[in-house]
Amino acid sequence: EIWSWFESHKRTLPWRDLPDTDLTGRAYKTLVSEIMLQQTQVPRVIITFKNFLERFPTLRDLAGASNKEVLMAWRGMGYNSRALRLRDAARKVVGISSGSLTRLLVNSYAETRVNELTNQRVMFPTSMDDLTSIPGIGPYTAAAIRNFAFGLPTPCIDTNIRRILHRTFVGPENPDGTWEKDDQYLLEIASEVVEEALRQKGKRSNRSKQGKRGSSVSSFPSFTLFASEWHAALMDFGSLVQTKRNPKWDICPLTREGIMKTTRKNYELRITNYGKKARTQSLKKREPGRAVGSVFIPNRIFRGRVIEALRDAPKGLTLHDIGAQIAIDWDSDEHHDWLSGILAQLVKETMLGCRKGRYVLG
Repeated sequence: EIWSWFESHKRTLPWRDLPDTDLTGRAYKTLVSEIMLQQTQVPRVIITFKNFLERFPTLRDLAGASNKEVLMAWRGMGYNSRALRLRDAARKVVGISSGSLTRLLVNSYAETRVNELTNQRVMFPTSMDDLTSIPGIGPYTAAAIRNFAFGLPTPCIDTNIRRILHRTFVGPENPDGTWEKDDQYLLEIASEVVEEALRQKGKRSNRSKQGKRGSSVSSFPSFTLFASEWHAALMDFGSLVQTKRNPKWDICPLTREGIMKTTRKNYELRITNYGKKARTQSLKKREPGRAVGSVFIPNRIFRGRVIEALRDAPKGLTLHDIGAQIAIDWDSDEHHDWLSGILAQLVKETMLGCRKGRYVLG
């Protein structure tokens, strides 16, 4: 059902369907897109992704970039520490030889891909162990690189995949938005699902290639995107149909065919009090920040404003200048220590430098 849905609803995104002639380039662009997508919506990432790659077209270009250059290119994305982690990951990758290929799934498709990649010069780690040894690359990002860049079937869990698997095989989320089963449980399901999905895709592909005399094609093509396409299909399905709130039950093929355990009825019963409980939890877990008038603003917002202000100040700004730009209620006496703490942390994280009382990027 997912394959059929994906054929007519696939999203066109700049980090998909990349040329297969340069696997190192595919891996680099996949890494960039995954880091950008961690905490930023797709429409904004599309714009920044294009501009970022124009500025740093290759892995080595990014690895050689300064903090300031990377932060300037990250403009408009927020969560600026991601930019430095991405650059640091690029530097680490440049220093690593091609990793060993882990046979995560034992099937003809995986074996074919392993053999192909072994014969190519891929200047990028390919095993889960090598990938996750790089700071900033966790299990999901590592699996995404294997799937999208190298076509190596690797089960993974992101927010969309978690939602689809849990709603299909377990049931709806809890009223507070948490899940009954953890990611390790869902990862085992994902492993079985991806293997079955690729088996079905292989059958569909072979049927389409049958000759006039009906002889089937038994081997996979030298380079296919089955693993990449499957995970893209899940992500699109979670983004467009089985959404976090207000799932589109009327057009969901899994609901129509009775495959999904979650239904409109049990979902709506389960999440009736979601909004109230979510608001209560958010107050209990409020992050550091301060009130500006009647509105509470987290420090992470002010951190982003600091970086943004300094992007337009090549000669740097004083603490007072920064405060006046980022806070409409700025008071030098009342807010000095608060802003000084934020700036000191940004300097510690090497996003800022301080020279003669003036703060600059990098």
